[in-house]
Amino acid sequence: MSFAVHRATRVGVNPLIVLYSESGCGKTYSSMLLARGLAGPDGKIVVADSESGRASLYADVLPGGFETFDLCSPFSPARYVEAIDTIEASGATVGIVDSGSHEWEGMGGVLDMAGEIEQKSGKAGLHCWKTPKFEHAKFVQRLLRAKIPLIICLRAKYKSRQTKNEAGKTVIVKDEATSPIQAEDFIFEATCHAEILQNHSIILTKCSHPSLRDCFPKDKTEPIDTRHGAAIAAWCQAAALPVGATAAGKAPQSPTDPLKAAKAALWEQCKSFRGTAKTWDAAVEKLREWKILPAGKGVNDLTLEEFTEIGDKLHIHLNP
Repeated sequence: MSFAVHRATRVGVNPLIVLYSESGCGKTYSSMLLARGLAGPDGKIVVADSESGRASLYADVLPGGFETFDLCSPFSPARYVEAIDTIEASGATVGIVDSGSHEWEGMGGVLDMAGEIEQKSGKAGLHCWKTPKFEHAKFVQRLLRAKIPLIICLRAKYKSRQTKNEAGKTVIVKDEATSPIQAEDFIFEATCHAEILQNHSIILTKCSHPSLRDCFPKDKTEPIDTRHGAAIAAWCQAAALPVGATAAGKAPQSPTDPLKAAKAALWEQCKSFRGTAKTWDAAVEKLREWKILPAGKGVNDLTLEEFTEIGDKLHIHLNP
């Protein structure tokens, strides 16, 4: 038999995350902060940039930096498959595709391919969509087989529709929420997806697991930052055994706590100077010596925001 049955755990899950918004809402920078948290302070982030180098505007502000390459036209599904292959081959810890909307509506994208077939055949109809949709399906399947976490940025717009008001008059109504510019079912394949609003806060529009929701900001409260990525990374590595089950005598696992995930990320970041110590004493002493951790404050007193700030300062100190 060619199949091996094993007990299901969450360890090693590579999330596919989709962020979408209108222009100017911050999806590019939000995706980078999320990626930095997912990758850790020293992880490699690679961006496939179809937005004429827009990602590189943030080269001097993202902790740890990132690498990028131009994803230019034709924006065919096959080119996007090649882009994912390139990201993985580069040794990236986390990949970003900014933007995935070009694969659908860009030059050489799915809509363009269908239009070209219609023009050549002289006939409109479903036959124009057979090849483009098949190629698009290959792109989606490549995303789902990715060996690393991927973040896909999508453009979005408010759709309008024609309806009748109470007086029976035809009116044009605009939707209250934006819709991603991609195939209608594209975002359904994601582990989670979110709309970014004009004030840079988010609305989490899908979450594949109840405890994963705790890794993101509450709806309409605050922007995404590195601590949310760190929480997602911790969630992905949690064994998540079935309810009531134990492993090697350990107590059942509880849902991921973003504060605990941020603390674990800082502990890992301190590895180079805390040695083999199993307590925070040596790390706290160094953090205070370098004026990164305020005197009189311990790690158990820190908020999520303070963990993020300390992690960023420590990264700058260790990588001058």
